[in-house]
Amino acid sequence: MPLEEVDYPSYDGIPFADNTDQAEAIADDFQMLRIFFRNRKDVFVATNLLVYYREGDNKSRITPDVIVAVGRPQGYRGSYKLWEEGHHPPDWVLEVASEESVEVDVEEKPGTYAGIGVREYWQFDPTGGLLNPRLQGRRLSGREYTDLPQVPVAGAEIAIHSEVLGLRLDFDGERLRFWVPVEKRYLYTPLESARARQEAERRAEEAERRQQELRAQIASLRAGTQPPDSSEN
Repeated sequence: MPLEEVDYPSYDGIPFADNTDQAEAIADDFQMLRIFFRNRKDVFVATNLLVYYREGDNKSRITPDVIVAVGRPQGYRGSYKLWEEGHHPPDWVLEVASEESVEVDVEEKPGTYAGIGVREYWQFDPTGGLLNPRLQGRRLSGREYTDLPQVPVAGAEIAIHSEVLGLRLDFDGERLRFWVPVEKRYLYTPLESARARQEAERRAEEAERRQQELRAQIASLRAGTQPPDSSEN
């Protein structure tokens, strides 16, 4: 007899986030990583995507806040099914803590992630009071996770290197940031990118205005006339 077809829903009915701080942290971290890996066609980045890890059982699933799968192609997925991904689990997972989720993040999810082979499991507490330390990174060793060591970094309360991402994750006392060692810079959040573009446009407009004024002065001198005094306007 043919196996009964199993439905794998793309939504589990659980809200994306429990509060604005958690939502902002998840969205920013996802967007920064998605943009950073945009030219890597073999790196898949997603947020709030159901991961099914046992074929034929739609209850065997988990929904990480952010995942990165190295060696898996970019592209649309309604969910992440391990058997359709060559049994390649996400390599990197981030859970952003809230009062409603932190207990499960600490007590249940590590075992699930270790069981399916997630190489690095990270947790971040955006509001404080839920995790100590507020940023934690772990690497899979055998069948369990071991803590990744912190590194001393000026201006960061916590700094930990991710081998999977090739980035350093810094907590500066307010937010989680991603440091690119090769380029010696932090990744921009979408808001920071928008502000940087606005500032670049403002500087370009200012430079163009000064060039126009200079060209007007040069034209006036060549014509033997005095340029108008801009201070009178």
